[in-house]
Amino acid sequence: MNELNVGVIGIGKMGLLHSGIFNGLNDSNLVAIAEKDKVMSMGLKKYLPNVEVYTDYEKMIKSENLDILVITTPVFLHKPMIEKANDYNLNIMVEKPLALNSEECKSILNKKINGKTLVGYCRRFAGTYSFVKEIIENSTLGKLISFQSQMFVEQVLDKEKGWQYDPSKSGGGVLIDLGSHAIDLLHYFFGEIDSVNAIGKTVFSGNVEDYVSANFKLKERIMGSMELSWSRRNYRLPELKFNIQFENGDVVVTEKYVEIYSKINNGKIKEGWNTFYKQNLTSQVPLDIGGPEYTLEDLHFIKCINEDKTSLCDFKEAAKTNFVIDSIYSSIKNESLEKIKYGV
Repeated sequence: MNELNVGVIGIGKMGLLHSGIFNGLNDSNLVAIAEKDKVMSMGLKKYLPNVEVYTDYEKMIKSENLDILVITTPVFLHKPMIEKANDYNLNIMVEKPLALNSEECKSILNKKINGKTLVGYCRRFAGTYSFVKEIIENSTLGKLISFQSQMFVEQVLDKEKGWQYDPSKSGGGVLIDLGSHAIDLLHYFFGEIDSVNAIGKTVFSGNVEDYVSANFKLKERIMGSMELSWSRRNYRLPELKFNIQFENGDVVVTEKYVEIYSKINNGKIKEGWNTFYKQNLTSQVPLDIGGPEYTLEDLHFIKCINEDKTSLCDFKEAAKTNFVIDSIYSSIKNESLEKIKYGV
């Protein structure tokens, strides 16, 4: 199997993370980085002498024989970069969300995609959430009834500066930032959403929402709720939690653990209380930079390219999250129940 040549656009936290992973895996090789910041570019050239460093991403795409392009830039840059990469038939991985809004997603999806695609909703690859996905798919605890979910972090407790707080560049506030992860997992667990009713509130950030509360109706009259805030004290790291009620028990899942109350014995789930930890549910990885889910995500993309398979969260799947986010924003603005409109 030949090594896949990888180029990365943007060397922030996620750019550095994926650069390190792809450069350390046996089946891929980091060959180029595009970064506009001159100080960062000089540092990259010094510490990565075997990697070509560009200040112009288009020049990198034209000059390098890339197999994979990884886009880790602010959201408003995703669409033009995706379209340019697609012109060169590259396999494209982009950090979440796919784009600013539904219209940009439709524009991307309406064009023929020439390579494999993946959007970085990394929690699909975390052991705890994958375990719960199996419980749902296998009906281990019987029929699904309802869910409550939340995602909190202590990030915004004063007016902040930066592109994340400019809706023309970020698409919005906590909903499209943290909330996109929660909504993606909602799709991963339960499938498509029928309708949503939501409220939002701005307290600290000024131009974007800091709090969102949403109620969902899914197929088969499954009901659920979601609370989002990046202004909750005592949450040093983002915490995404789902409480799920089934016919024969209840499940609480976070990135770190799964707690299950079961009325029945079924395989490794015993009657009564069960606790499973991330360490026991996560597959072994050849290297761990920032968490095994990121390595599993990158390995998955390499496998999909080599075996000509659709990735777990390709552009079409990831666009669903943008469609729901736009409906939530519409519900907040109009104080109304919104039907979810998927597709192009």
